[in-house]
Amino acid sequence: MIRVNYPGPSATIGARQILASSCNEFLTSAIRELPLPEQSRTDWTINLGESLLFDSSGLRILVKALKGYTGTATEIRFRLNIDSDAYRDYYSLGSDSSNHAVLLPVTAHRNSIRNSSSQDTIDVEFDYCSKNMRYPNSLTKPELVKTPLALLMEYRGEFDILFANQISLFSAIARAVRHSPVAWGKAMLGRRSGNWASRASLAWSQIHRTADVHPTAVIEGSFIGAGVRVGAHCVVRHSHIGERAELFDGAKVECSVVGSGSWLMHDLVLIRSHVEDQVFLIHGPYQFSCFHSGSAAFATIMMDYRPDAKAIKAQTLSGIREYHGQFLGALLKERAKSLGGSLLAPGIIVPSETWLAADSATIHKPGRTDLPTELPVSPASMHHTHKWRKSEIKTVSERFR
Repeated sequence: MIRVNYPGPSATIGARQILASSCNEFLTSAIRELPLPEQSRTDWTINLGESLLFDSSGLRILVKALKGYTGTATEIRFRLNIDSDAYRDYYSLGSDSSNHAVLLPVTAHRNSIRNSSSQDTIDVEFDYCSKNMRYPNSLTKPELVKTPLALLMEYRGEFDILFANQISLFSAIARAVRHSPVAWGKAMLGRRSGNWASRASLAWSQIHRTADVHPTAVIEGSFIGAGVRVGAHCVVRHSHIGERAELFDGAKVECSVVGSGSWLMHDLVLIRSHVEDQVFLIHGPYQFSCFHSGSAAFATIMMDYRPDAKAIKAQTLSGIREYHGQFLGALLKERAKSLGGSLLAPGIIVPSETWLAADSATIHKPGRTDLPTELPVSPASMHHTHKWRKSEIKTVSERFR
């Protein structure tokens, strides 16, 4: 028999969410979903560390590897061998591995032998969802994106929750599609381009009966929770929308997780992001970013790319480290608010309760009497027919330099 021992997530992880559920609920549920074999050649206990992020597919990989072990060791460690492209995008911020192999905070102990002690290491690997991503030539070169179809990751920093949600999202879709003959049929008979797996994932969706989805909305490969409102001309693709979330007319959500009660306003674009509960987002777009519960962003530019081709840096438990992927946005912690005109650098983490805003001296408040009468407020916001003398032009250019 194989047993699983899990003390629960650390306090830091427990405060976060995966797929619109608390991490404690999500991780515990993953263990309940695991079909543990009643019969095994030996009696083992798998001990999951409190820093481990996992889903049921990840646990199945560990159990399968342990069932196939034929050695005599009494303690087993698990080493995860990761494809180089997946390592770059999901693991590079928290690891220095040169061979893309990561030792997981997991051990297995043989219960039937008490008086000996020997150790061994088992190598485990993922299956992947692969996609060739094309980008404009003015932005960057095309690249292959490989997303693991199982979650096994040690928490080493705030952005790992964003990565864990991305992996869990595609892992959950893959499991659902496998058991959906309707999606298979639509994939075979439909006219969408792409391979069968891609067509099948788009053909599957799960929409709760109490959700209010406008007839013009497009829902593809997504989970829509109870009480969700999806407005006219919205697009939800490969995403998870939690209970009572509201997507106003024209909102676009792709490869993202949106928590309960969050509002995505008209025409907002959200791509590869993680949104927790009661978050308010307007304007945008917001990409490769993370919004903790109660946070908000108003007309904020969240940079997720460095045009100088230098590595994006972010804070982790081991200090500031370089991220090897090309795109990584910002992270707003609980109740942080980024107001109109704010510009956030890639990889920045905004602390809880923080309010970001443009320089207050540049905001024209009601009742202000000293507004300029001839000089423009900003180089592009006001046009005058005044004929400038060369000395005046020089003065204005110096003012906005």
